[in-house]
Amino acid sequence: MNLNSSSHQASLQGLDHWSIRGKLGFKSPDKKQSANFRWLQSPRQFQLNMTSIIGTSLVNMKGDENLVSLVADDETYQDTDASRLIWRVTGWQIPVENLRFWIKGQHQRADLVQISEQGWVNQLQPNCDNCENWLINYDNYKKVGQTWLPHKVVLHNKINNSQLIIRVNTWNLHE
Repeated sequence: MNLNSSSHQASLQGLDHWSIRGKLGFKSPDKKQSANFRWLQSPRQFQLNMTSIIGTSLVNMKGDENLVSLVADDETYQDTDASRLIWRVTGWQIPVENLRFWIKGQHQRADLVQISEQGWVNQLQPNCDNCENWLINYDNYKKVGQTWLPHKVVLHNKINNSQLIIRVNTWNLHE
């Protein structure tokens, strides 16, 4: 099975309304944490919910390009920058604004990319404001509808030597 990488990227670009469920793991030199998560993405808004392994709500975050709100421990926080907000409240470094592209294996023109022999992205080194410290590895692609999507994504932050490990259990495409 071989994909045309350009047409695969074009199909990912058109995929802007989806939801996923899975597990997030965060590892830094001095801390390890994990959570279940659900991400809902529409063209203009996103919603990210994280729960503990036993189902307790940890974070409910939603926003658009102008404002993001996050509820944790019955407190509501707001910011214009989703990544800064989640860092401020949880201490987790999650590149929320770009994750909606990266989770699909979608790259931008200036990024450094390794393409697998199958035609999808194996590794991505983003080249954008505030994201050049990330190195993203993809694994376990499966066909969802007509599109091949990764089910394991590992983001490594070179500055603080932290990792965000994302295992997707379910992709739902709302086309």
